[in-house]
Amino acid sequence: MVVLSERQEATKAELLIALTLPVQRQFFGWPWARARQAIVDGQSFAQTIARINTDPTAPCSTAP
Repeated sequence: MVVLSERQEATKAELLIALTLPVQRQFFGWPWARARQAIVDGQSFAQTIARINTDPTAPCSTAP
């Protein structure tokens, strides 16, 4: 969805990083890092998915 969208390249890269970081940390991170970051990673992933589901031509706000 991100790569094929009409978003600017910088926004695409930002969204891809925001999607992969929590997933990478939860699947490949150290056990204490996974436990410490589990809730934050879940929230971050959900917020990124919500951003992806918005209109790609609308300006995105990065404020939490």
